[in-house]
Amino acid sequence: MKRITNRGDRAAERLAEIETSITGLADNDLLDLADIFKAEPRTPIGNVAFLEMARRNISL
Repeated sequence: MKRITNRGDRAAERLAEIETSITGLADNDLLDLADIFKAEPRTPIGNVAFLEMARRNISL
């Protein structure tokens, strides 16, 4: 059980690191990332990128 809990904790930490990295991108870099991950259905990275774009009020 402890190993499963540790694995889940590490996955949550990695996800938070990815989200922080995406929110830290400059607008042009964020738009490039969103362009790469714009296919439907969107991947989790695409979702984060598009949410950040909406927060910044920018679009492709």
